[in-house]
Amino acid sequence: MSASTIYNEIQAALKSGERVAVATVVKTIGAAPCGVGTKMLARPDGSTSGSFSGAKVDTQVAQAAMEALRDGQSRLIHVHLDADQAVGSCGATLELFIEALHPEPRLIIVGAGYVAQALSRLALNLDFRIVVIDDRRDLADPHVFSDKVQLTFGDIPQTMRELEPDEASWIVIVTRGHHLDKDALRAALETRARYVGMIGSPGKIKNIFRDLLKEGIARERIEQVHSPIGLDLGAETPDEIALSIAAEMVMLRNSASGAPLKTMHHFLDEVEAINA
Repeated sequence: MSASTIYNEIQAALKSGERVAVATVVKTIGAAPCGVGTKMLARPDGSTSGSFSGAKVDTQVAQAAMEALRDGQSRLIHVHLDADQAVGSCGATLELFIEALHPEPRLIIVGAGYVAQALSRLALNLDFRIVVIDDRRDLADPHVFSDKVQLTFGDIPQTMRELEPDEASWIVIVTRGHHLDKDALRAALETRARYVGMIGSPGKIKNIFRDLLKEGIARERIEQVHSPIGLDLGAETPDEIALSIAAEMVMLRNSASGAPLKTMHHFLDEVEAINA
């Protein structure tokens, strides 16, 4: 398989929100069956593209690539080849760099009001590719959003389905009304989005959840919704609410606890122990 084909597959996978690992030969020692630059692409389901000219070698590299996908860490490995391990080899060593690649996270903000505007400003500095969708152009002033934000207009549920949220997508629902939020949430729950959050009072959220249960949405799926959205910061203004939402997203992305650092570190205890 040519390098250009591998690159095309990498781009297609990342565009669709799929994590992949790429193993590249960076050095050969001895009579290697493949040259520097030879690549293999490995996917989370165990499938691969490309070959290092031997099934045993490919299996060994694929296993290392899967480990890289699991822990998200790139690595350098050495594979030693015997004469019976690869076509055209009389014994050699391959040095390979295995790189774990992750798609750029996409933040889909449903609604274009003040909270959406504030959140988009924050999220631009948090490595998100931002898409804002709304059904009315007069509610969203393009001048208040950065030119890095993609504004999309149309029927909200249909537009969300057309965006095809994937495992690298985060959905925040902050529309202007109860029914729009419900329709948007129903559409969001049909996707593979990593995070689905919806703004609202406890009363509104209970009503929406009740309606979705009656419509056949699985309880387990609804339980995954972050609503009320955000961390408890006592937020009141759009900027404060946006901060609480962004804080929750960063916490989840980094698998952090959200606990105050003050409660996690006891510096006085350490100082007293040293002085004892």
